[in-house]
Parts: sequence; C-alpha cells; structure tokens
Amino acid sequence: MGQPPRSTRRWRLPLGLRFTLALAMVPLLALPLVGLRFAEVMTELARNERLENQAQAARNLAASLHERRELFETGAATVDRRAGTEPLPVELLADVVVDQNASEWLEVPGRALPMRAPDGTIASVLRVRLAAARSQERPGKFFLLVDADDERLVVPEVRDGVRLAGDELVVEYGPDAGAMQTLSVQPVERPGGWMAEIGFDAEPALLRVRITDVDYLGSRRIEGQADSGLLAPVRPFAAPTRRDRRPALWADAVRGLSRASGRVSVFDASGALLAQSGRVSAGPPPADDWQSRLARRLLSATLSLRPERFLDESTPGSTPAIPPLTRALSGVAAQQSERIAIQAGLPVWMLTSAQPLWVGDRVVGALVLEENTGSRLGVAREAIERLALLTAAAMAASALALLAVGSVTVARVVRLRRQAEQAIDSRGRVVGGIRAPRIRDEIGALAESHANVLERLRQHQQYVGNLRARLVHELRTPIMVVRSSLDNLAAEADPQGREAYLARARDGAQRLERIVASMGEASSLEAMLAQSRLESVDLAALLNACAAGYRSAFPAREFSVDCAAGAAPCPVVPEAIVQALDKLVSNAVDFAGAGSPVVLTLRRADEADGSTGEHWVFSVRNQGPPLPNAMRDNLFDSMVSIRDHRGGGEAHLGLGLYLVRLVAEFHGGHAFARDVADGVEVGFTVASPSRPD
Repeated sequence: MGQPPRSTRRWRLPLGLRFTLALAMVPLLALPLVGLRFAEVMTELARNERLENQAQAARNLAASLHERRELFETGAATVDRRAGTEPLPVELLADVVVDQNASEWLEVPGRALPMRAPDGTIASVLRVRLAAARSQERPGKFFLLVDADDERLVVPEVRDGVRLAGDELVVEYGPDAGAMQTLSVQPVERPGGWMAEIGFDAEPALLRVRITDVDYLGSRRIEGQADSGLLAPVRPFAAPTRRDRRPALWADAVRGLSRASGRVSVFDASGALLAQSGRVSAGPPPADDWQSRLARRLLSATLSLRPERFLDESTPGSTPAIPPLTRALSGVAAQQSERIAIQAGLPVWMLTSAQPLWVGDRVVGALVLEENTGSRLGVAREAIERLALLTAAAMAASALALLAVGSVTVARVVRLRRQAEQAIDSRGRVVGGIRAPRIRDEIGALAESHANVLERLRQHQQYVGNLRARLVHELRTPIMVVRSSLDNLAAEADPQGREAYLARARDGAQRLERIVASMGEASSLEAMLAQSRLESVDLAALLNACAAGYRSAFPAREFSVDCAAGAAPCPVVPEAIVQALDKLVSNAVDFAGAGSPVVLTLRRADEADGSTGEHWVFSVRNQGPPLPNAMRDNLFDSMVSIRDHRGGGEAHLGLGLYLVRLVAEFHGGHAFARDVADGVEVGFTVASPSRPD
C-alpha cells in the first residue's frame, strides 16, 4: 500500500485582531523617545548659546584682572605647581562625614575621569567624577569623593577557590611620586551606579585614582579602565602677612566678581585658590506631589529604553580632555560642557569657562567661571513632567480605545460567523438567516452581503424544489396521453380509430419535445449571446418588422406600434432582441382581454424607467388582469409562472420572462413590469454606447 498523501495545509501564525491592533501600537512607543530627543537637542542648542555667553562673561571678568600685579605678587614665597601634575580643585565645606552618603557634596562640581577600553579607545560603559573638599569642622582633614554611573557594581569574590575579578577602585597618595601609598577602596552601590567617600587624616600632596570596570554578565572581562594621573590638591587662600595688601585688594575684586552668574574662582600660577565668589546651584528641588513622582517614573522608564543612558560626547580614539584650569594656566582660554545628570528627561551640564590672567607676557593665574544648567531647568522640568503625564494619558486612552474597538469588532465578527454557520444545516439546506446589523459600517455591509447570499441560496433551493414539482406536473399529462394512446392503439382494430390514437400519441410526443426544448432554451440563449457580436441596427425598423410578423401569426389580435423616433440606430444582437419581443408578445396575447389591442412601443429612456444616458426602451402593453403583488419582485426569475389555469394545455415552465432579462442584461439594460391605467406594461431597456464593438 502506498503512503497517504501529505497534507499541503500550511501552518499559520494564530494572530487575532486584538493582537494585530496591539502590534500596530508598537510604533507609538517611539513617540516619547522622539519627543525627549527633540527636547534634548533644544537644550543642547540652549547650552551652546549659554556657553558662548559664559565665555564672553569670563573674558570680561578676566579683563578686569589683567595687569594687576598687586593681586598676584606677595612677599612670601609661593610654592610652584609640581611638574607632571594637574591641579585638583578643593572645596571648603562646613562639615564632611564619611558615611557613604553624598548629600553634602551636591553642589560640589566634579572632575570628569575619562574611561578607556582595553584597545585604548574611549569607553562609555562608565562615567566617573572626582571631587575633593576640606571641612571647616575638621581642620587638617582631607576628603575625596569618587562617584560613578554604572549599570551594576560587580564585587570581587572567591568561588570554588578561584578569585573572580570585580570593579576595583585604587587610590594612591603621598608626599611625592616616589613615596606613594596604595589604598584599595570598596565602593558602595547607589541607584544608577556606585560611590566611594574617602577621608584622609592629613592632606596629601599628590593623589592618583585608578578604576577598573568589568562585565557583570558572567565573563568578568575588563570593559574599561581609568587613570587620573598625578593630581595636586590646590592650596587654600595664602596666609596674609602684615605688609600683604592683597586681602583688601581682593575684597574689592570679589565685589566685582559677585555680579557674574554662577561661581567665579581665581587661581594663581601654581593652582592655589585666591578668591571665590558665588555658588554652583543645582536649581530648586523637584516637586514631591504624586503627579510629579509619577511623571519622573514614566520619564525614567522611557530613558531606560534608550541604547545608552548617557551619551559620550568624546570621539573614539581621541585623547582625554584636559581640564580647563590646566589649559588656562598654560595661557590658552578653554571651555568645557560636562553632562552630569538628567532631570525630567533633560540633560544637565556643568559649564566651565577658563581664562588666563596676564601681567605683561606672563601668566600669573586663571579665572574659572562655572555654572550648573540645572538651575535654569525649573520651568522646563515642570513642562516636561506635564507633557509626560499628558502623553501617557493619551497613549493609555489610545490603547484602551483600540482595545475596545478591537473587542467590539472581534465580537461582531464572531457573532456573524456563528450566525452564518448556524444558518445552514449539515445537509446544506438554509434553515436560518442573519439578523440585520444595527451599525452601518463595513462589518454591517458584510453581514448584509452574507444575508443576501443566504437569501439567494434559499431562493435557489426553493427553485430547485419547485423545478421538480413543475417538471412532474408538466411531464405527467403528455406521458399519460402517449401511454393511453399506445395502449388503445394496441387494442384497436379499426383503421380510423388507430389513426386517431396515433395522432394523440404524436401530439403527446411533440409536447414532450417542446418541454425539453424550453428547458434548454435558456442555456442556448446564453451560449448564443456569448458568441455573438453587436451589429448596428435601426431599432424602429426592427420593431415594425416584428409587428408585421405578429399580425400574421396572430390574425385575431390587433397590433399597434408607437415609435416616436424616426430612426433609432443602436449596436445590438438583433436575433436576441427579436426573441425577447417574441416572449413579451406571446405573454401579452395570452393575457390580453378579448378584442383589446397589443401596443408595441420604442422610446428614449427617462428617470421613470430607472435608466440614464443613452438607453432605448422596448415595451409591450396590453389590457388585462394586473400583476400579482406576491410575484412582482421575482417575475423575471427562472421557473416563475403565473399561468395556473391558462395556456390551453401548452407547457409553460416560466422561462419566457427570464430570457427577456438575460437579453436586457447582455445589452446593458434591465427588464421591468408594471401596472398601467388600462392594463399591464412589460419591457426591457437597451444601452446605446458611443460606438459598437
């Protein structure tokens, strides 16, 4: 035995309408990202403009300090900055407690520490900031803060006797480069990264910070390393002497510097802080109501969808940025914008502009102007939070609306499918219907279409059932005539009687032949129309010729022709037109009252005929009984006849008017039947195109 044939049915993904609508909403998730990116670009443009204004303000402030030798020279010798080191600005705070809580460091600007990948390129896996401070409450002590934005803090551990690497923070300190001590620090994790707060009993002359970041996914491979190099903490204000006039001079200078926006710091050539005015403010704290908290959570969730939480503005392969203070002390003006945080979806930068201070051709110091853009984001932050809430509400409403529409649509489609399945029984018979829809839309139109199809199927089944009964009725009489004639013929010996029985048998056979011919007449007409070509014929002449033939065929009936047009050329199939007229005239003769005329009409179509444009109307009118109301709509259907008690024994299968409808539809028209004042008018229309095929 052979193997059964394989099924050719393909597997299909079961996607419902609800899932499809939900999938269509996925692109909407990009709208918040696009909006945040637009706001970010606008803040970048505002940052660039603000940085230019800050640089101009720094130049103006530095101009007031140029050539003022008395501000930078003193009788006491100053310690020069060591070669190969960079200055590390040191803040003066009221008090610092090493509790791994950076609340007292909020307004202290950090020094960026670039990260390098193992291949030497700039790595954006980690963002590190250094800050140093002295405490007024703890004189002589020195404090260092290392803060990093990282995905996760990986702690070194020993597993199965094998030491697994982790994130490392190493601080070296000492009086000079040859006598450095090493301190390994374990950072503590914070939201979005980690931090380490380190205290020293005495202020070191030199510092060096090294960081190693490893992959947290399990491989523990090194992703980035950072090395600050040798850092020299800058000194506080130099102690004045009796003959030192600088405090009084700086008091006047500081009053001029206080008009600047942000914090202004003046350093001498060795990096020691001489004067400072103003403060770096991060702006007012965000509101703590539930709406603001919800908006910030939404913005945090949106930012987490971005490929990188912080964008590295450095170019891969470039050298680490030189601090602006170092460049200014070398005689070059410098600017720097460092992204330090994100507030309400907007980036916050620390803007720094440094200008060298000149006395003659010698750099005697530097002026540094710092500003936190977060102080200007209060109004923008509130607007972004309101926009986030409105966007979330709009997207939630859109999702609920689409879900509701999808659920209602699915329910309507399922209900329509169930009604269609229940309308037909297991034997293929139409036993039900589809209820009329209450909503007039595409699904409602589909339901109406299904209802029409079921109704046509029901009518066809009814037609098939009636066809059997009608054929049995029409065939029974001629068969009985033929059978009885043959039986009598066999028993009859008289030649004249035998001839009469033969004549009756021939009549019955001819009637059977006419029934069979009528059954095939519709198919023959359709085949003839499919193979025919249109001919330009004068319809008026054709109608007059047909009328003459009808007068000969029915001499007892009066025929009249009503043709207003002198000539009516039109491309038609003349044989089909004549056949349709024959059917109409035959019906009119059968149903017309005794002695009443039959009127044949040809005229132009109007709105009353249900046709527009170039259409001709053929109609046959007779005086007789009106059309039955129950059969007006299906009078031109196949196997429909109203000759219940007429016809004189003729076989009538109800195909005559059906053939008229076929001819009319082939010529671009339609068939009609209506009651008129003096009887019945039945006819059809013919379209008249601009040129025949």
